Parts: sequence; structure tokens; C-alpha cells
Amino acid sequence: MSETILEGDLVHTLSAIEIGEFASRRGAHEKDVESFLYTVGQPGTEEGALLNLYYDARLYNWNISTVRAIEAGIQLAYAEEAANLGTIYDGISTPLPGALYSLYPYSNR
Repeated sequence: MSETILEGDLVHTLSAIEIGEFASRRGAHEKDVESFLYTVGQPGTEEGALLNLYYDARLYNWNISTVRAIEAGIQLAYAEEAANLGTIYDGISTPLPGALYSLYPYSNR
């Protein structure tokens, strides 16, 4: 009998200690990081989590330290999935076009 593995079954659910470590990063807003990372690991994909992050960051005007702390948490959660699938995992590459972070466009002013 073969067992079907649903997408998201191999995602590492972050512990409260791991989330606390990301939330305590310098410059990151603790409550925003905690609230977001507690949802990572629910059914979905890494790309979906990143898109949700970038949407929320724009909506709530999160600073770059908060965004990077959350990205690191997402990376940890999905690294195990990538290893189990035998894929090469180079970390996060933004799904958004343009600059590394298109959340904060540059101005010539």
C-alpha cells in the first residue's frame, strides 16, 4: 500500500523557542514576527508564505529587519521539506520582480 504525502506534510512547524529567537532579532518588531511565524507550517507552500509575507509587510509597513526575521523563519520551516524531497536549497529568493526587496522602492529624491 502506498502512502500519499500531501504538499505541506513535510514542513517543519516552528517551536515557540525558534520563533522567539527570530522575534528577538535586532530591529524586528517582536509581535509581528511571532504572529506571522505561528502560521507558518499550515497547509501551503514556501512561495505562498513568502507572498503572504510581502503582502503583509506592505500592508502593515513592516521594517526590513522584521521582514528578514520572518524570511529566516520561513526558510527554516521549509528547509526540511526541501531536504526530504532531495532538492537543492539555496535559501530564499524573492518571488517578486525587480530589486532584492521591492517592498521599499528606491527614490532619487
